[in-house]
Amino acid sequence: MITTILFDLGGTLWDDYASEQELWGYMREELAKLGIKHTDAEFEELMNRAIQSYAPSLTRAILWSAVDGDYGLYQKVLRKIINRIKLSLSEGFHERTQLYPGVRDMLEGLQGKYKLAVASNNFTLANGWLKGFGIDRYFDFIGLSEELWLFKPDARFYLHILEGVGADPRESVMVGDRLDNDIFPCNRLGMVTVRVLSPPWDRQQPRFHADVPDFTLDAVAKLPEVLARLESGLPAKPHWA
Repeated sequence: MITTILFDLGGTLWDDYASEQELWGYMREELAKLGIKHTDAEFEELMNRAIQSYAPSLTRAILWSAVDGDYGLYQKVLRKIINRIKLSLSEGFHERTQLYPGVRDMLEGLQGKYKLAVASNNFTLANGWLKGFGIDRYFDFIGLSEELWLFKPDARFYLHILEGVGADPRESVMVGDRLDNDIFPCNRLGMVTVRVLSPPWDRQQPRFHADVPDFTLDAVAKLPEVLARLESGLPAKPHWA
């Protein structure tokens, strides 16, 4: 029986791809000041390489490749772009980010039937973003990596959140857009896994069987259909330890 559902945020409940692109624009600006320039095609190749390598942080992986592993330069540029994006997001997040269609109605329908939690590699600022969208009230626990100081794909991140809501992993569902950060660790914990296809992570391919989700959706609002299937006794795919 499913008792608990964990949700990622960006690429799952809301579309923040424009913010990601803004961050990469800041990165390219800072790199250009240092004489490191990339064409659009070259930068796209850096992004594809990072995605397919299952880098936990796409931005950090792109930057590391761009500076050719120069740690001092990497740290210098990283601090600048993180400070810039935090300032930008604190002032205009809701102007450039939208909930995916049907999210609010979906959460309204799930509240009370299941324990709901956020499981996101995200800034503390995300608490305000949830409130701004008016959806914070649906969640029994909000787990953000910057607050917990645990980061996906570390299984302890998920175990901490599950403990916070008093949930058994094998009675829980994880809904997210990344095979590496969301699907793989939760498969290992024995959770039901649901992948939501959204850019840029929709181009990820499974490395092996443990990356394969139980269900794949093109829209998170279709999650109740998955839950109805599980409640009817129809199985998801087997889990591998």
